[in-house]
Amino acid sequence: MPNLSTHEADLRAIASAFKEQKEAGAVDHTAFIAAIAAYRMRHPDIDHNEAALVVFQLVDDLIHGPMVLH
Repeated sequence: MPNLSTHEADLRAIASAFKEQKEAGAVDHTAFIAAIAAYRMRHPDIDHNEAALVVFQLVDDLIHGPMVLH
């Protein structure tokens, strides 16, 4: 399980990749693929599908805020 500083660094890498692509005029899918690539560069041992799920959740949290269950 990653520690908090690793999680924060992952979030920054994903957010930066996604934001850079969006600012360059890329569609969401292209920005999402860039964010997956950024995550997999930090975690090459994680397969593409698992990385996509992690990135989806982190990007969704960035856009909509984390889901809180009551």
